Amino acid sequence: MTKKVRSRSKTVLVVSTLLTLTLSACGGSGDAGQGDQTLTVMHKWPEGDHAAFFEKVVDEFEKTNPGVSVEMQAIQDDPYKERLRVLTASDDLPDVYFAWPGGYGEQYFNAGFAADLTSELEGEWEGSLLPAAVEAYTVEGKNYAVPVSMSGKYMIYNSAMFEEHGVQVPTTYEELLTACDTFEAAGLTPITMGNNAMWPGVHYLTTLIAKHVPQDVMRADFEPATATFDHPGYIRAFEDLNELAQRCFTAGANGISNDSAKAEIQTGVAPMYYGESNIFSIFREANGATPEVAANWNFFAFPDIEGAEGDAESLTGAPDGFLVNEKSDNKDLAIEFLKFFTSQENGARLLEMRDRPSAVVGSAEGVADVLPQLDEALTHLQGVETFNIWLDTATNPEVGAAFLAGGQAAIDGSQTAEQILDSIRAASDSLK
Repeated sequence: MTKKVRSRSKTVLVVSTLLTLTLSACGGSGDAGQGDQTLTVMHKWPEGDHAAFFEKVVDEFEKTNPGVSVEMQAIQDDPYKERLRVLTASDDLPDVYFAWPGGYGEQYFNAGFAADLTSELEGEWEGSLLPAAVEAYTVEGKNYAVPVSMSGKYMIYNSAMFEEHGVQVPTTYEELLTACDTFEAAGLTPITMGNNAMWPGVHYLTTLIAKHVPQDVMRADFEPATATFDHPGYIRAFEDLNELAQRCFTAGANGISNDSAKAEIQTGVAPMYYGESNIFSIFREANGATPEVAANWNFFAFPDIEGAEGDAESLTGAPDGFLVNEKSDNKDLAIEFLKFFTSQENGARLLEMRDRPSAVVGSAEGVADVLPQLDEALTHLQGVETFNIWLDTATNPEVGAAFLAGGQAAIDGSQTAEQILDSIRAASDSLK
């Protein structure tokens, strides 16, 4: 997504509010007595292959930097935000920490909890990273994080089930709905969906709003000072999400977990699932996919919507990136760690060990056993000019929360599109 201008006073207020929370300790910066210098790092990938990757990177970094010890803390995705809130409240953020791009990460930068990395990135380092990934972590021309990996949202489908039911890959939104009707008539749930964590619904909304609303209008609306949310595309987007829920999604999706939904595409129960490229590894037999599914799956970009006024070529997705604590005593070491993390070797290692596209240019070269679908997605991601960052992190947290609730309301039909938009507008207006 292109650069966004945000209100410093409001974002400072947001983080200041976090400071009222109960205090709790984390690693903190400075020498912990395990070596000449200790670097603390926090991220949100504690699982299997992800943990092994981080352990490998840390091990190699410590070997090349005698006297340096890296303390790594990994917390699962859903509780990560709460952990970050608590550490911000106690002013005890680690030296290096993950944060989502957009308004979520920008609030830490604007409030002085993240270092300005512009001069550090400028030149060879920035040139080694995908431009769209760098841009996603830029505000008012300043880089506040280093992107490490990329993720794009695609409709994943079971090609054998498509062939069995005579369904072609949809190229328009109407064709997608028709495909849903065909699977529904055959007694199948067309698109497996679990929204009890709320973010899956917001991912659909991110896509639908980007299809219906021009980028410059969205950017103005994501800033409370200029927001009006009066473009008719917002109403269309909420109506489309409700239509998808009625004709395509798993019944009662708001009460179902995303993991349960993923299991249904992984095991051939459902023919479609809207997922990120960073979960493509679940389609390996070694990771739980049935042999039939492992041999018969592919993906397509969310189809175009006739008459929509947004950017049809944009893609919902975002890089993952790390911030450096502005108050860290180990700032130089933190930057050296991130340079090491985004080396060509570690970019390739990230793809090889985690099945995730790296933000490092050319990192796939020479990597064996890349899933062909992931290789295709990587090529597509490298050509994307505009990413639509998830609405719950692209906007101010209060507005993001309204979008999360709005996604649920659109899916279960408990509110009209106009009522949902009124709630979002009210959340934004409260920040003016």
